[in-house]
Amino acid sequence: MTNKILFSFVFIFVFSSLIVSCKLNSDKIEIQRKDTVQQKEPVKVSEPKPTPLEGSWISADDEKYLVQIKANEWTDFYVGERPEIFKFSISDSCVSSPNEKTNNSGKYITVFDKKGNRCYYIVNIDPLSLELSYVGRGNTLKFKKRK
Repeated sequence: MTNKILFSFVFIFVFSSLIVSCKLNSDKIEIQRKDTVQQKEPVKVSEPKPTPLEGSWISADDEKYLVQIKANEWTDFYVGERPEIFKFSISDSCVSSPNEKTNNSGKYITVFDKKGNRCYYIVNIDPLSLELSYVGRGNTLKFKKRK
């Protein structure tokens, strides 16, 4: 029984000295953390760069005819007539529907017209000129970029 009492006193002594030595510190140590959530500098939102195809193109054969290409819209202008706006896509071949999977690096432009889709093969394009071959007809349309 004395062993139990002695053991209990030793246990209480060791436990209480452990509690005293590990005194809870109410002063918190603050760790500086790098703020990765907040943006310090304003984010620059860049405008999407226009593709070489985008812009206004004047027919080399008929200066009254102009095609304007912006995003996925193809607009035909002819002096004295109302402009006609169509959706178009660029792909590896002529496509029959605007919902078909396309490839923007392709060489074919399909203009979706209610009267019948038009498909053009891109013969040449540079910053100043555009040359399209009308698939099925064989004629080539040449345009100059409007400044």
